[in-house]
Amino acid sequence: MNPSYKDIIYELMEPYQGRFHSSFTSLIVDIFIIFCILMSCLLIPLGYYFPRWDPFFWQLEIGFIVLFSIEYLIRWAVASNPLTYPFTFFAIIDFLAIMPTLLVLHADFIFLPFFRGLRLLRLLRLLKFIRYRIFFYRLYFGIKNRASALTHHYHLKQLRLLFLVTLIFWIIGSNLLYFTETRLVGIASPYSNYWQAYWHIIIVLVSGIEDKEPLSLLGRIEVSFFLIIGICFAGLVTAELVSILVKKMNRSGKIQLKAPTSRLHHHIVIIAFNPHLYNVIKQISAAIKGRNQILIVSRRGNKINIADPRQYKKVIALYGDPLNRTVLKQAWINKASRVVILSSDIDQNDTSSERDNQSLMKTIAALSFNPTVNMTVELQTTDSLRYASQLAGVNFIVSREYGERLIGQAVMNPGVTEIYTSLMTYTDDSSEFYLIPVPEELIGKTLKQAQLFFLDLDEESFILVGIDRSPKDFPGTNFKLNPVSDENGFASPGVILEKRDNLILIAYEFPTFARMDKDDLWKGRILLRH
Repeated sequence: MNPSYKDIIYELMEPYQGRFHSSFTSLIVDIFIIFCILMSCLLIPLGYYFPRWDPFFWQLEIGFIVLFSIEYLIRWAVASNPLTYPFTFFAIIDFLAIMPTLLVLHADFIFLPFFRGLRLLRLLRLLKFIRYRIFFYRLYFGIKNRASALTHHYHLKQLRLLFLVTLIFWIIGSNLLYFTETRLVGIASPYSNYWQAYWHIIIVLVSGIEDKEPLSLLGRIEVSFFLIIGICFAGLVTAELVSILVKKMNRSGKIQLKAPTSRLHHHIVIIAFNPHLYNVIKQISAAIKGRNQILIVSRRGNKINIADPRQYKKVIALYGDPLNRTVLKQAWINKASRVVILSSDIDQNDTSSERDNQSLMKTIAALSFNPTVNMTVELQTTDSLRYASQLAGVNFIVSREYGERLIGQAVMNPGVTEIYTSLMTYTDDSSEFYLIPVPEELIGKTLKQAQLFFLDLDEESFILVGIDRSPKDFPGTNFKLNPVSDENGFASPGVILEKRDNLILIAYEFPTFARMDKDDLWKGRILLRH
């Protein structure tokens, strides 16, 4: 079903989540409100420093308070529970943001000291920034990681150190030549002017050419020393610049390497390399549209080519052995949303069992950093699943086994491969499986009643195909598609839906009627398709 006007306004007023049906206007609203909060708080010190403009500042304050009051009323109107909304945390903060000015408007009944205190209380509206903590968190890490990448790839740390040492020698040289020439020669020396000495020394350090030589022997020795220092610095800077250019040329067409100091969060980690990697990245990039970074950890990480620049804008690589804990720590697996472990083909002489053993060791190593992360592991043989069964909650995929089953399906149902291909491919017009909590109105209903309920919602295309009743500690372990027997608590068509269940839908996008848990979204448990 199409979102109602209330849902649309709710999406606009809430911090931008980036869902497919979220309007970009939501981000603009967030930025506008943040700007108004900053400007309204800036009026307080401006009123003290420029009292003659106070009437104008007060008119602006009235405008801001009208805006914040409208914002408060709109949030109240679209709240899921309007009766309890005024007592929620953010509603109280919004009210405190407008209350001081509303009281000041009735200043005739307020003592002057209390009046001044109320005007200062307008700073409470800074608490409104708490609502936009995700926005600031992402902005902070985005800027920090960008700065780390620039520092690493352009050797800014080394260049900064060279310029700092040059500055120190410049100051020392200028003062040394000034005092030497002043003491030994006097005002006849071109270095007898303090600030002119700075100019002469910087020319010596940078170009090594200066026609204003010192007149004393000691001064000439000192200038010769700084001339040699300048030549050394020029050579070091030139070497760094050439190194940067050579590095850029050598890495042209290859995936950008992760900066050692950059921090990642809510990213997707792909461990190991094989020919499937490029298609995996293609599908993941098509699904998330660059919302999450993709990190490849492999001993071949510095040699992986870019297949499509548009899909690899947020793909980076980490060079190293995935079994090395230092390398995995650099991958920030403890902050990752998903981990994919491919069957490595670094050593072509390894047997399938040896590759599976390597994959299982990498799985254990990754789980030691983040035991609760959603992990998918590729194996070569079904025999390895005997050992894999001890790792609960991990999705193990044996591609050959899936191929064999698909062949059997295709024999009985010609053309079924196209259906599987559509479900397993992310395109602009394909649908995928989604798990959503059971809506409150369907708790206690049968699966058959839920299917009929969804059939009546013509505005949005989705199909209820099954139920997930997996234990909380082991998600994704008890799926039933169109259950027809009473095994494991199912009895179709009379399956009774419980609050702990999840429904399995085939849909183009996460259904609009199922509001996301912000905590799940914040912690990366939910990855948005677009």
